[in-house]
Amino acid sequence: MAETAVKTVTIAILAGGKSSRFGGTDKQEIPLNGEAMGRQVARNALATGRAVTVVGRNRKPYEGLPVAFTEDLIPGFGPLSGLHAALSRSETEWLYLLACDMPVFSREWLSYLLGCAGTGSGSGTPQAVVAQSGRYIEPFQGLYSRRLLGRLEDIFAESSGFPGHFSFARLIKEAPHHIVPEDVARGFSPDWRLFCSINSQEDLGKFLLSQKS
Repeated sequence: MAETAVKTVTIAILAGGKSSRFGGTDKQEIPLNGEAMGRQVARNALATGRAVTVVGRNRKPYEGLPVAFTEDLIPGFGPLSGLHAALSRSETEWLYLLACDMPVFSREWLSYLLGCAGTGSGSGTPQAVVAQSGRYIEPFQGLYSRRLLGRLEDIFAESSGFPGHFSFARLIKEAPHHIVPEDVARGFSPDWRLFCSINSQEDLGKFLLSQKS
């Protein structure tokens, strides 16, 4: 990808979950192929040559890696708080959103999304570029514009005391956006592993088995 495109996007890794389905063990520290899972996600991101920011308090899995760190500026809204923190810290127009439990990465997919981000003009220019599976919008492995910051802060103010009433899907649908149809996204990830999270020991076992097939 051209140098200008490299400077256009920052990669953010949300790493502030409770990991309750791992028995209290922070899932970003769960060993995956001999390496902490969060560290593997970060190394995948760093291999693109882009700036990488980890949103969370646990820095141990990333020791020695050239990543930046931040924490939620407006906590209480789950992953939306993490997106807001990452966008607030970013110095680039676009942010590519990952989670610390998503060890599959595709440079080709990121390049494709950046191409989609250039569509439209004026108020019709996308502020989010994400994939869809059936009726479900995939919030991760997607692009988000810094122009969403104001909207996110409005959401937090409107939803004070009721953070569960807002979702990624609503944020995306209420902003100019570009949805990549499932059949197109599966051209980059036929088994959909790109969008899968490892949230439990069962998920981890399935992921390791899939690597052997």
